[in-house]
This record gives sequence, C-alpha cells and structure tokens, in this order.
Amino acid sequence: MTKVRGLIATIRLAWADATPPAPGTISRPTYDDEGVAEYFTGKSWDGHLAQQLRYLDFAPNIFTEEAFAYYLAAYLIADLEDPDTSDTNVERVLFWLSQDCSRLSENVGPGVIFRLSKAQRSALREFIDFVQERESGLCERECAVILRVLDEAAGHA
Repeated sequence: MTKVRGLIATIRLAWADATPPAPGTISRPTYDDEGVAEYFTGKSWDGHLAQQLRYLDFAPNIFTEEAFAYYLAAYLIADLEDPDTSDTNVERVLFWLSQDCSRLSENVGPGVIFRLSKAQRSALREFIDFVQERESGLCERECAVILRVLDEAAGHA
C-alpha cells in the first residue's frame, strides 16, 4: 500500500502544473463522442473516481493527444486507488498509448508520450513498472512499446 501511495504522490506532483486542453479539443472529430467532451470540458485531471472513468471508458479511444496527455493522470490514479472498479480502464489506456496509428488523424501513443514533461514521463514509467509487476504479463506487449517510446522521448529531450 505504501508503494501505491508513493506512486500516486509522484503522479500528482508530475501533473501539478499541467495545462488543460483548450476548449473544443477534448475529443477527435467523431459523429458521437458518447459524452466524453461534455464530461471532461472544464474539469481538471484531478478528482475523478474510477467509477466515473469506467463509465466513460470510450474516452481514450477518441481523446486528442492534448486531452489524453492531460487526463492520463486521472486514469493512472483511478487504477491505483480502485483497480477493481477501474477494471479495464488501464488496459484501454495502455492499448492506446502503445498504438502508432497512421490511419488516425493523430499518432496516438507516441504523440501523447512526447507531449508529456520529463516528470510525467518518469511517473508513467513508474506506473508501467508497477503494472507489469501487478499484472504478471497482462498487457506486456503494450507496456514494452510504451517503455520503448518513453526511451525515445527521453533521447529527444
């Protein structure tokens, strides 16, 4: 439990000065964002319950890079605080962070990771290490891709 509290504190500190996405830039253009933009508009990355994020589990699929980078902390913290309720949120987040989707209008995973500050990338790395240990191989491919992109981003800093 101490490890979890420490990781949450690291994430909170890393995102403390994060800049929220500009109005109208929460979700990529889509015919129905299932309430994602409405829910997140004007809200900080802090203070979201796992249950709220699980209800909006579609969000990582359509977040803009800017919104994904900003609200990522909410998903990481929710997973750490309440993994049972968060359920598949972490899988969805890791999946989209590991995607290099040229078919999309944005380069989802690497684009999000390259937007993160050095402290945010470090916190994400700690979270990935934690998930790898906790999940014993679940999402291993996604974690490996994210760690590789984190290394690339560190090399460009």
